[in-house]
Amino acid sequence: MTISKHVTLSYYFENKQNRLIIPVQIHSVPFNSMRSLSINALWDTGAMMSAITPEIMDKLKAPPVDRKKIAGIHTSQEVDIVSITLELPNSVIKRTFKVAVCNITSNTEMIIGMDIISLGDFALSNGNAQTLFSFAVPPFRDKIDFTKKQNEE
Repeated sequence: MTISKHVTLSYYFENKQNRLIIPVQIHSVPFNSMRSLSINALWDTGAMMSAITPEIMDKLKAPPVDRKKIAGIHTSQEVDIVSITLELPNSVIKRTFKVAVCNITSNTEMIIGMDIISLGDFALSNGNAQTLFSFAVPPFRDKIDFTKKQNEE
């Protein structure tokens, strides 16, 4: 039996965070080093699909590959879908995804949605008024269970 190698990233914030924003690398498809960007991405468990802004689409010169109707909190709209290569810190993920192109009101250039988050284990801890975010791909066999942890104390 082969054991999958896990690749992980951890981000420590000195203060408790109410938004989880980390730097990521995105690349054009097909890859062109002249069309690679470092941007800030918001991790959003309420988003089913990841998204980038129209400005990022233009900088990557990413042509639409499809159109899709997406629903937000206040509205639904038909948007372009483009292919990008996403590279998370520590190369936790480096692969191509189809993402929506829409205006993002969170002052970031990308939303990482559940299409990406569900590929791994996602944990957020806020002990000592500091935030620790961890992500691992592939998911570990054992689950994180805070109720079990509480009962062990």
